[in-house]
Amino acid sequence: MDRIVDLPAPRLQVRRLIGGFSLLFALAALVTLGALFNIAATLDRQERQRSTFHATQALEQRLLASRQFLSSYAVWDAAYQHLANEVDWHWAYDEKNVGESLYSASGFEGVFVVDDRHTRYALLRGEPTDLPAETFIDAPLAPIIAQARQVAVDREQVTHFVLFDGWPAVLSAAAVRPDMEVLKIDVGKAPVMLFVDQLTEAKLAHLGEGAGLADMRLEKNTTTHRATPRIVLGDTGYHLTWTTPLPGRQLLWAVLPPLLGALLVLGLVMLYLFRHALRSSRAIDQSLQRLRHSNQALEASEQRFRAVAEATSDWIWETDRHQRLTYLSQRFASVTGYRLEDWLGQPLNQLLACDTTPLASWLDAQAEADPQQMANLRCAYHDPNGQHRYCRMSARPILVDGKLAGFRGTASDITHEVAAHAHIQHLSLHDALTGLANRNKLTRHLEQALQRGSDAPPLTLLLLDLDNFKPINDALGHAIGDAVLQEVASRLREATREDDLVARLGGDEFALVVEAMDDRNEIDRLCTHLIALLRQPIVVNGQRLHVGASLGIAQTGPQVCDAGELVRCADIALYQAKADGKNTWRYFCAQMNQQIQYRRQLENDLRQALEQEAFVLHYQPRYRLQDLRIVSVEALLRWQHPQQGLLGPDTFIPLAEQSDLIVALGRWVLRQACRTARHWQAELLVSVNLSPAQCSRSDVVAEVREILLETDFPAQRLELEITENVMLADIEGALGTLLALKELGVHLNMDDFGTGYSSLGCLRSYPFDSIKIDKRFIAGLTNPNSNDQAVVQAIIDLGKAMGLTVTAEGVETEQQLRMLADKGCHEVQGYYLSRPLDQASFEALLREGDAGRLRSRP
Repeated sequence: MDRIVDLPAPRLQVRRLIGGFSLLFALAALVTLGALFNIAATLDRQERQRSTFHATQALEQRLLASRQFLSSYAVWDAAYQHLANEVDWHWAYDEKNVGESLYSASGFEGVFVVDDRHTRYALLRGEPTDLPAETFIDAPLAPIIAQARQVAVDREQVTHFVLFDGWPAVLSAAAVRPDMEVLKIDVGKAPVMLFVDQLTEAKLAHLGEGAGLADMRLEKNTTTHRATPRIVLGDTGYHLTWTTPLPGRQLLWAVLPPLLGALLVLGLVMLYLFRHALRSSRAIDQSLQRLRHSNQALEASEQRFRAVAEATSDWIWETDRHQRLTYLSQRFASVTGYRLEDWLGQPLNQLLACDTTPLASWLDAQAEADPQQMANLRCAYHDPNGQHRYCRMSARPILVDGKLAGFRGTASDITHEVAAHAHIQHLSLHDALTGLANRNKLTRHLEQALQRGSDAPPLTLLLLDLDNFKPINDALGHAIGDAVLQEVASRLREATREDDLVARLGGDEFALVVEAMDDRNEIDRLCTHLIALLRQPIVVNGQRLHVGASLGIAQTGPQVCDAGELVRCADIALYQAKADGKNTWRYFCAQMNQQIQYRRQLENDLRQALEQEAFVLHYQPRYRLQDLRIVSVEALLRWQHPQQGLLGPDTFIPLAEQSDLIVALGRWVLRQACRTARHWQAELLVSVNLSPAQCSRSDVVAEVREILLETDFPAQRLELEITENVMLADIEGALGTLLALKELGVHLNMDDFGTGYSSLGCLRSYPFDSIKIDKRFIAGLTNPNSNDQAVVQAIIDLGKAMGLTVTAEGVETEQQLRMLADKGCHEVQGYYLSRPLDQASFEALLREGDAGRLRSRP
């Protein structure tokens, strides 16, 4: 906004005076002209009212005369005698009792005697005619006859405006009766005499002359202007009008020209005087102090406007240079619960505090920053109820003459956002079922411990796998299995030290990280204690359940100094322990490298399988929860091993990721999925998983573009499922890759949402279209002792708030399906609806359509 400089005071006063005089002059001129026009309009209106009154009176007099004249003929014994029954033409016409004189002397163009069925007697312009009255009168006669008979007892007549030969006329009607008292029954069938007085130009001229009106005429209703006086002639479509004198207009033409001339002269004189006054006022020295204060006030108002316009926070604050609050917006009271007057004049750092940066120091640092840039800081405060709340505060300095005068900013309440982020952060590092650390936290813990170097205490990793757990879970259900896992987690926590880490890696696999325990005897005692502890019965719903445990142990040393290698070695040792009879433990040793040899053999087989294309794709449909329609299908890789049979991806994908085979394997999966799905229904989305290793070792964007062009598959039908691990290695590079993929037109889906420690940040920063809730949360939905329901609801609400489609995977029961529907989830996928199918079975499912699906599912 441009700075506005106030005019000096004397000049401003002169301009105000000039403006006042100009306004008064304009008002006086407007009032004078308004009064003149009002007088003219009043005179014209009064003249129109007067002429209308006289015209109405004249027309009423003519109607009255017509009725009275008709009465002298209709209420007549002789007329009743000769016309009531059989019409006596000789008496009526030849003897001129009701004859030609009615037209030549009285001006009635039509004379008729009618009854209910026909016209008995008819004269048209004084001449007899055999044509009925309806031929000339354009109006229904039945109601007119009825009205005439109705008023005949009282010797009355009726009058109507009708069209006679297409021209307006006055129709007078009276029942033919004797000149004596009669009853209504006597005239109930009496004939009716009609006199038609056509409103010709001569009659209208005579009528207007009698009323003192000029140019009286008839016009059709559509031709008259609204301001013209008129009298509507019934339903004839015509009205009576005349020319009205306009004395007001004559007055305007007489008075307006000299009045306008006088006002113009007076205005020119005032203009000369005003210019002279302004020229004199420019010579007056203006007050610099007043100008400075005006500019300061304007600048403060301008800065406040910018702060309000640019900030997206809830309440606005200002302080003086000592950081004491001088202004709080009304929103402050409704957000924080405090009253404004409780904090005005108080230091800002008594209200807000920051854990990482002292608020006063941070504000002082803003004084040296660019005043056009708004800085932000997350702060905390306690509301009047003592509840801990968070806000995002923005600040900028207030400068007056280049000196710091205070600070101004906004604050947005982000308590719910912080709580949600903390909850998701916790979920990303902890197992939702047991509350133990998850695989992510275990990896981070090992990496941080190994980074301490050789001086750090030795590290021992124990991988623990439950024995006999799968039969319990399969026979008694997931709810009992979850209760067993929770009890195992509790016993493991009780059996370890406070500094030791206990983690659940998934399923029935746990891990323990023990520091400063390099004596094998001490480790053996710990393993013995753990096995004995876990072999004790677990009581769930009155049932005594028994499980055991096998442990694999790996320790850091010269040959094992990497977190991944440490886990791999412990896994090999665990495999050996289970092979040696379970309920025991084994240390990793070099002899166990046979497992490594097996992995190498498997890698060689994998290379040959890739060359021979010994892979197949299975397809698992994804259903829209609203109507259980298939809206997408996930392509899942299977390896047809010559000795081991059909292998799932968990067997060989980790091995492919450790080698360079993942790039070629991923390219094959994408090409095969696009080539196959090209012939399916146009609205079906095809989902393909992208491995983090594949993204980091190849140009994924170029490969996707090339395959889309090669297979002629529409980009908008392709969805790429990506875990957050893709973003962790190279944040900037991953963002560029995802944006480039979006430019191709493909959909992006964050897979296994909620299991990583940066999922929320990824959603905010990366262009995802949808998220997929990890199946571990879905598995715990039906467990009343689990917080998975709250987690799933939070993820669904978060996805909706960010405009993302939310998919739940791993739906295995009808109860899970119904709970997801109640929570507003968009799409579902799992064994309850359909297992992964080969191409032929899936295409058969598509052909079967909704009918078969609805028959097989409640």
